[in-house]
Amino acid sequence: MDEPVNALAANLRRLRGERGLSTVALARDSGVARATLAQLEAGRGNPTLETLYALANTLEVALADVIAPSTAADVEVVRAAEGPRVTGAAVRARLVARLSGRASVELYELSLRPGRRQVSAAHPTGVVEHLLVHAGRARAGPESAPVELGAGDYARYPGSVAHVYQALEPGLTATLLIESP
Repeated sequence: MDEPVNALAANLRRLRGERGLSTVALARDSGVARATLAQLEAGRGNPTLETLYALANTLEVALADVIAPSTAADVEVVRAAEGPRVTGAAVRARLVARLSGRASVELYELSLRPGRRQVSAAHPTGVVEHLLVHAGRARAGPESAPVELGAGDYARYPGSVAHVYQALEPGLTATLLIESP
């Protein structure tokens, strides 16, 4: 079992326990099959981004709280091949860092598959997303009013409404920062 799978399993068990939820209750409330949840808590399975967000939203935590390994080091280096990775219909993301303070901040390196559209459900109230495109062109933002972005373009939009990510050409890479109160 590798580190990201171990971290996911341990985090799910801990967060569920802290909230006094059984696996049946968490599965029911999140819409994730009980068998899937049991596999994830046992360190098996390959969850989609949608499954991970359903669990995080139900547990009322940031995605990073579910997937990130804990670290206590003064200096943290995340090499290009390291960091928890999540995959959705169109998005592949790697958690690069999580910053805590007044707000929780998650930093992701993104690549988007052309021809696919990722629709993310609304996050809790107050969540704001920041997207910086490095290469390629994308359509992103609130599902009701996405904007087109090119290399070097930046957009800030509420994550507390359904939102989309879509590559408009091959080779799109971007940085996504999710700010949670």
